[in-house]
Amino acid sequence: MNKSLLILVLIVVALSGCVDRELDANDLKTLMANSGRDLDSYRFVTETVQEIKSMDNSTEISTLLIRSLDEGAVNLTAQNMSISTSKSASSGSEALSSKQQEVYVIRDMAKVKLDGNWSQAALQDAKYFWALQNVAEKQDMLLNSSQLVLSGSEMVGGQDCIRIEVMPDRKAYESVLFEQLGSVLPLAYMNLTELYKSSTVNWTMWVSKDDGLPRKENVNMVFSATSEMMELPDDQINDFKIGIDLNTTTLYMDYNQPLLITLPKGQRIDPIIGCACNR
Repeated sequence: MNKSLLILVLIVVALSGCVDRELDANDLKTLMANSGRDLDSYRFVTETVQEIKSMDNSTEISTLLIRSLDEGAVNLTAQNMSISTSKSASSGSEALSSKQQEVYVIRDMAKVKLDGNWSQAALQDAKYFWALQNVAEKQDMLLNSSQLVLSGSEMVGGQDCIRIEVMPDRKAYESVLFEQLGSVLPLAYMNLTELYKSSTVNWTMWVSKDDGLPRKENVNMVFSATSEMMELPDDQINDFKIGIDLNTTTLYMDYNQPLLITLPKGQRIDPIIGCACNR
């Protein structure tokens, strides 16, 4: 081999180690696990549509459509957050109800405005609550045992993101189920194993290649809940079938940007007798 050819081979070998390697699922999990360590603040917007059909002997009785919009801001360092929610329900062409809610959490206390009325309560487990608000660590925990399939790249909010198809394990499935439908279905009495087996779940996430933080998430869950799935004596339940179609999309933005969250003018956290919590 002549000298010029040898130099060329050495250059090619040297450069081959510098070519960017595409991330695989393990790389992604590591990136996401590290991204939550320095997370300080973020905002999010979540749109949810729930279609609930009740049936008797395979005959549809009614369809309930619930739409909700949540807009939130979270400051993990100060342990302050706010969420405003608007929710409406309809059956066919008939509007049934609408609800406006504001929630402010200041360290270990929650202040809630529901339909114009204010109330407050202490968090049962403030440490656990705030751990769940770290969206990067929460997603990493949910996806730790789930199967991930990387399906290309897309731009979301100006960020080059990896698109991830998630096949959730039962733990992740139950977490999403309780978060989205805990107030609609008596999940504490349901056979969640059977529910998990009979569900169709399409779960997609978009995670930034730069910092491993989630930028967008979409969950579509379709299943039927039947009386057979209820873990109660037969004489306490009636024959029923409920079809659920849940679709929720969340956008995450303004990571680690300055964020000041305060109670509305005239509102404050009142001391609770017998509570030694710091405010």
